[in-house]
Amino acid sequence: MAARGAQMAAGLVTVPVVAHSLSPEEFGLWINLTTTLAMLAFVDFGVGYAVIGQISAARGHNDLDAMRRVVSTAFLLLSAAALMLLAVGGVLALTLDWSHILGVGRAVPGKLLRQTLFAVAATAALNFPLATAGRVYHALQRGHVLSLHILIGVGLQVAALFALAAVAPHMRWFLAAYLVTSLVAGVTTTLLLFGRSARWLRPRMRHVDRPTVGRLGREGAQLFAVNMINVVAFNTDGYVIGHYLGLSRVPEFALTFSVFSLVPAFASAFLTPLWAAYREARARGDHRWVQKAYARSVALTGVTAVLAAGALVLATPLLLRAWVSDEVSPPSVGLRSALACYVVVMCTSSAVNIVLNGLGALGMQIALGTVMAVLNIAASIWSVTRVGLAGPLWATVITQTFIVLIPCAFHAHRRLAATVGTRG
Repeated sequence: MAARGAQMAAGLVTVPVVAHSLSPEEFGLWINLTTTLAMLAFVDFGVGYAVIGQISAARGHNDLDAMRRVVSTAFLLLSAAALMLLAVGGVLALTLDWSHILGVGRAVPGKLLRQTLFAVAATAALNFPLATAGRVYHALQRGHVLSLHILIGVGLQVAALFALAAVAPHMRWFLAAYLVTSLVAGVTTTLLLFGRSARWLRPRMRHVDRPTVGRLGREGAQLFAVNMINVVAFNTDGYVIGHYLGLSRVPEFALTFSVFSLVPAFASAFLTPLWAAYREARARGDHRWVQKAYARSVALTGVTAVLAAGALVLATPLLLRAWVSDEVSPPSVGLRSALACYVVVMCTSSAVNIVLNGLGALGMQIALGTVMAVLNIAASIWSVTRVGLAGPLWATVITQTFIVLIPCAFHAHRRLAATVGTRG
């Protein structure tokens, strides 16, 4: 949670500094490039998250050889994906007219634009294999080690951007500092894990085998599908509002949403480590612990979400005024109420989804998530002109609750009850 909070705080304090140091066109390009870097993390096709599950299962069975095979195979697959991204990024950066595509015109020289685009692709590519060590730390239930190195990287990033703003406020140097410091956690955890902490896990070609490639590929593809469905289902409201109500209404929605989204973000930081714990406990046959931990996580997450969402309904106008002054209209009670319900549903859904991930029930999430995404977009379009800014949120709350949350919670309860009963 400290690492996640530091990343959010870094964005809040550095964005104004960079904005005042660059031209409007350069700052717009900066936002697009940094956002693209975050989105390119999905291009690993879910292999990184599959590593967490399969290392945890192998650890539960005390199968050290399987752990070696998973790490070596994943490192090879992610290195291959990195080379593909590097090649594609290089071709696209050199061949397309990005000045026209990104709408920067002559504000940014074409050569600099191509260099920065390739640098973003190269950084994302390097992060693929470097992220393997972080996934292993999560699987070993030592995620705090990765979080510590993330904190170090965030601290260096903030210091570098502030120093450049004072000494050399140029787009090229800002982006270079941002990209280099974004690699800090991956580089340091890789050196720590494979160099000293777990040399026996160091990737080697002799540990790569076809069955492990198949298992990582299948689970990774399912996890990738789940992530893509979530992106489509939960990140289209701004586009719907902009199209039907006008772009002038988007800031009111987006900034208010940003405040409330802090709650699911911190809930995710709390719940994600349970994924590895569920998988390992399941492999060890400790189903009763999984059942108890799941019940406690749902209760704790749900109660905390209700309290936090209720507080934000009252405090959000003051928070927005302190953050962006009077640049946007105060959010209505209806919008804040819809966001409060959204927060509670999403936090509870995360607790349920994490246990299903640990149980390997990904197919059900894909099927229900696909139906929910389609109906959610249709309901958002229908409701936005009738209800206003809160319409798409109520559409998400209703479709997520009845199509995904309730069926998934019922399925998780049945599976956990069946495994505990069988063991008894």
